[in-house]
Amino acid sequence: MSGEASDAEIQEFLAEETLVRVVPSFQHDVLRFVTGNYGPFEPQEPCEVPLWLACLLRKRKMCTVEAPAWLRTEALERTRDAETEDRDAFQALPAHYVEVAALLLECAGDDLAAACGAATVSKLRECLADVEAARVAKVREGMLAVARQACADETTFSVKMNGASAMEVTAVRGQLLAALDSFYATRPRGGGGAKRRAAAGGAAPARTL
Repeated sequence: MSGEASDAEIQEFLAEETLVRVVPSFQHDVLRFVTGNYGPFEPQEPCEVPLWLACLLRKRKMCTVEAPAWLRTEALERTRDAETEDRDAFQALPAHYVEVAALLLECAGDDLAAACGAATVSKLRECLADVEAARVAKVREGMLAVARQACADETTFSVKMNGASAMEVTAVRGQLLAALDSFYATRPRGGGGAKRRAAAGGAAPARTL
């Protein structure tokens, strides 16, 4: 069994450094870590801490977590509608919004549901899922466009995913590269896969998802 972390686990680890606002229920001097210093902590005085620390404090009932603006129900509904209407670009969301939302809902779901205007945690999850589904559909459309290019004997040297989150890129990267290699391997003149990899610098024409 391999001890290496998966791409998804790496993205979740990176997401845990995202700063979120908490409202402490305790008093403490500054906490010093390798990644930075946080605090001091005063009861009912909001402050920013990394996500991993916010989850730890919340599980120990030492704080409540404030909802990020983009995670509020109205904001998610606006994002969902914009994602559906604009098929050519991703809406602006944090690079690790998928992982951050999942971790926050796991450790502080009740805090967030009330603060975000959702009747229940399930309703908030539904709103988030709608946004994710709209963005996944956009990624699939882009992948189909790349596949059609390959079938038409056109070489795709690189793929731009401007505005896509880290997890969305991670989810599609392996599948897309494997598919392109398969397409180019069956082309009469061959060599497409090598050309694609050689053009990683991005100077060649690119397809935008």
